[in-house]
Amino acid sequence: MPSKTAPAHAALTLPRITAVLNQKGGVGKTGLTAGAGGALCERGRRTLLIDLDPQGHLTTEALGLNEADPSKPNLAAALTGEFPGPTSELVVRHSQSASGGCLDVLPHCVSMFLVVRKLHAARSPEHRLTRVLQQLADMYDHVLIDCPPSLDVLTDTALVAADGLLIPVQPSNTSLRALRLLIEQVAVIEDELELPRRELHGMVPGVYRRPLSGIARYKMAELEEYGVGDGDVPPLPILAHLPLAAAVEEAWLSGQTLTDYQPSAPIADAYRRIALHLDLAAGLAGSDELAALPPLETVTPETATMSAGER
Repeated sequence: MPSKTAPAHAALTLPRITAVLNQKGGVGKTGLTAGAGGALCERGRRTLLIDLDPQGHLTTEALGLNEADPSKPNLAAALTGEFPGPTSELVVRHSQSASGGCLDVLPHCVSMFLVVRKLHAARSPEHRLTRVLQQLADMYDHVLIDCPPSLDVLTDTALVAADGLLIPVQPSNTSLRALRLLIEQVAVIEDELELPRRELHGMVPGVYRRPLSGIARYKMAELEEYGVGDGDVPPLPILAHLPLAAAVEEAWLSGQTLTDYQPSAPIADAYRRIALHLDLAAGLAGSDELAALPPLETVTPETATMSAGER
């Protein structure tokens, strides 16, 4: 467990907080959160994952941990104000790396299903997660939030707390429309809550099979074109690709992160690439490290065609 208090003489440093966000379900939020968290730990970063999704897949399925006991202090009680702290008492250690990093978790609790209703009756509910995390100042380099597949008050708390957003997407028929809608809805929430614009770290296409079908190639090309941005749309680059891989499911079954379970797998390198982008945003890595990586595979419009049966 991390120490519960920072040295009295040290200036408290807040971690870099990233919300893994998409209002669609089944696009890979949980896998992205667990995989990127494991890669950050491997890089020597003190990393905290927050299971904000009432379904709790990050805690139990991706990381193999037990849910928090609802009769004891837990994340749900912290968000509703029933548990004032310290937040460090809620943290569970998942793993440590030889490089000095750690992967900790604020686990799911079955009481999370009641939190949305309780927060709607609370004052300034969107700031609750921020207050919970302020108690962890100086303990972590990164915090990753696995958000629910909806834009509800829980997601609002993540948006208020976050410095930046990481957006998993799926190259499917509705992917681009859903992505545009998400960016627009996030901007509306930021305006309503009078928040500065959150940094859009990028999108991560995932949950697709290789080789790409004609329609998947076409939709991937659309995502790449959208990510370039224009005068009205901010750039949203593709950071890495996370196609379906048996190694991910095997890692989940073992309760390990992918970079621990199969460090030589190609998808482990994809998670490392995402972790590097997050370190760059936090000022913990240099652009020369990114420049040394091989370029990402792209899908050109000329090769992204759909067959008649796919239209």
